[in-house]
Amino acid sequence: MADSAASRAADRLRAAVLEGELRPGQRLDEAGLVTRLQVSRNTLREAFRLLGHEHVVEHRPNRGVFVRRLSLEEARQLYQTRRLLEVGAVREAAVTRGGVPTMDPGSRRAAERRWSMAVTQVEEAAEEGREAARRGDYEAVGTANGRFHLALAALAGNEVLDRTLRTILTEMRLLFVVVADPRSVHGRYVEANARIADLVAAGEVVRAAVALEEYLLGSEAHLLEVYASHFSES
Repeated sequence: MADSAASRAADRLRAAVLEGELRPGQRLDEAGLVTRLQVSRNTLREAFRLLGHEHVVEHRPNRGVFVRRLSLEEARQLYQTRRLLEVGAVREAAVTRGGVPTMDPGSRRAAERRWSMAVTQVEEAAEEGREAARRGDYEAVGTANGRFHLALAALAGNEVLDRTLRTILTEMRLLFVVVADPRSVHGRYVEANARIADLVAAGEVVRAAVALEEYLLGSEAHLLEVYASHFSES
C-alpha cells in the first residue's frame, strides 16, 4: 500500500515538473507537499527517492530536495546519448528486417505481425502530432513527439533500450520546460516526424535511420542554443 501511495505521489510530482508547475532549480517544500498530496512524510520521501532514480529531483545535503536543473554539459550528453540509442535502434531494426525472409514460415509470420504493430505505433504518434499542431496545442505536440521517438526505438524490439530511452526522454523534458515557447521546441519537427514515419511504413528503414540522425543533429543544435541562451539570461 505504501509503495503504491509513493508511486502515485511520484506520478503527481513528475507531472508537476514536466508541465512546468515546479521549475528546475526549485526547492520542494516538504511540509506543503505533504498537505497538498495528502500523504505522510515517509511516503513523500519515498516518492522523492523514486524521482531521484529518474534524475528528476536531487537531494542537496543540508538544503533539501530540488527539481533538477541540468547543466549545459549534461544537456549535451543527454542529446548525444539519445541520438546514439535512437538511431542505433532504428539501424538495428533495419538489420532485423533484412533477416526476415530467411526465417521459417511460422517465425516469419510472427515477425511480420510484430513489425506491423510497431509501425502502426510510429504512424499513429506522427499523426497525433500533426493533429495537435493543427489545433495549435503545442503541449500536446510535445507529448506526441515523445511517443513518436519511443515508438521508433521500439522497432528494434529491445525492452532494455526502450526503458533506457524513456528515462532519457523524461530527463530531457527538464530542458523543454525552461523554454517559454513550446511551439519553437516541438512545432518545427512535426513534418519531419511524418516523413520519417512514411519511410518506415514504406520499408525504407535504412533511409529512415539516416533521416532520423540528421533530424536529431538539427534538433540538438537548435535546443542547445536555446538552452544556452536561457543560462546566459538567468
